[in-house]
Amino acid sequence: MNRRNLLISTAATAAMFPLTGAAFAQSGTIEQAKLAALMGGDFATATSQLALKKGNHAAVKTFAQLEITEQAAVAEAFGFKPGSAGISQKHAAMLEKLQAAEGAEFDEMYIEGQIDGHEELLAIHKKYARSGDDPMARGASMVGVTGIQSHLVMLKGIKSMIG
Repeated sequence: MNRRNLLISTAATAAMFPLTGAAFAQSGTIEQAKLAALMGGDFATATSQLALKKGNHAAVKTFAQLEITEQAAVAEAFGFKPGSAGISQKHAAMLEKLQAAEGAEFDEMYIEGQIDGHEELLAIHKKYARSGDDPMARGASMVGVTGIQSHLVMLKGIKSMIG
């Protein structure tokens, strides 16, 4: 991919997912405990949207579509639209590296990133399921924990298939 297309792609992704959810946390429109889960979901969504376009392996694309759909449902259960929390600086850097990857390298980076992200989300949702204030979001986190654990099994299976 040439440098111009990479810059355009990065700018388009940044426009869809603000770099940080700090504005939400400061404005009081989103409780801090929800912010981490929503930002992790926004990162999973952004990378999965990229995987639908750039993924090589059918299993990568199938998982990406599943993840986008699921993260939209989680955001709704938490009372927000997908993409409304943004992504962290750390995730933005990871997304940029992923945008530069191609072919099998892309698939491997995407799956590895999803494994890392799902491990982070597992801890976040376990905590919210125990102590979150919003009953709807707590229920989503309770169900989400087993879903994330299932996703980790799927992702590790995909990793062994493509690696």
